[in-house]
Amino acid sequence: MYREGIQIQNPRHAGYKAMVGRYCGRGKVRYWELDFVRGICVTLMVFDHFMYCLWDVLPFINEVLGTSLFTESEAIARAYWNWDFRQNVWFFVVTAFFTITGISCTLTRGNFRRCIPLALVAAGITCITRLIESFGLSGATILFGVIHMLASGVFLYAVLDNACVAVGEVLGEGKIAKIFREALRYLPGIVGISLLIWLFTNCAQFTFQNGYIEIISTYTGAKTDAENKFISIFLYLKESPENGHFSFYEYTGDYFPILPWAMFVLIGGIIGRLVYHTSARYAFSPLNGAWNSGVCFFGRHAAVIYVVHMVIWPVLLALAAWISSLF
Repeated sequence: MYREGIQIQNPRHAGYKAMVGRYCGRGKVRYWELDFVRGICVTLMVFDHFMYCLWDVLPFINEVLGTSLFTESEAIARAYWNWDFRQNVWFFVVTAFFTITGISCTLTRGNFRRCIPLALVAAGITCITRLIESFGLSGATILFGVIHMLASGVFLYAVLDNACVAVGEVLGEGKIAKIFREALRYLPGIVGISLLIWLFTNCAQFTFQNGYIEIISTYTGAKTDAENKFISIFLYLKESPENGHFSFYEYTGDYFPILPWAMFVLIGGIIGRLVYHTSARYAFSPLNGAWNSGVCFFGRHAAVIYVVHMVIWPVLLALAAWISSLF
């Protein structure tokens, strides 16, 4: 899902192979620091979801199977989930993860190809979770979660960036045309920043209350649930009498609206252009080594790990509960 790379065309770049990181297929290089940060993020997400399963999924499994596996862990998991430290770490982890996705968008020309499997996986998640909810696990359906948002963010980046490339080709040759072409490639990030400014000026507030960072919507939405469901894909809605106290969380088990989260994907494009399209991309290469291989492995396979772990934790807990029922 998040595969970075630059095509090695100049022989003098070959000397960077050992220094930059691991090469994989068709002369493409991975930047270990991106894999490393992504690996940390996905590891914390996996742990976060495990605690959620202990709190919300395992009690359902115990009820269905008539078991009492890890019943004492439910209170611990609930306390962890509502811990202000966890809330703050969660915000920075998801922000870093989405920003790195945007950086990755600058290192490939195949962003349309990248968003297609993401969209298919997102659709599969919605179908499977809806099926699970039909068996009695209330709130399991995921209508617009993190994978849905990432697919939208990468697609939006691809549209904007390809439009910039098309305009750049019309500019012709020459030094000034080259400068304009390079400047245009920052457009996705500029759009992301502009939309964030619009969001927090008109529709939301960024606050630090009760000990943790929080985004509070000030937009009341429409009066019908159908309209509010559609609007909720794009931004958070305020629960108010005007919209019948509508909350999208009643319909989806995981929720990341395009605003603000996909904007971090677009903003990551600025970092990618400033760092990974200049000599600065080699800044962290001397620190690469065996010490980071485990975390980087998680980072290289973050998409697969993230999707698979959503199934693995409930299955393992169900299997453990079933085994415990035999004794």
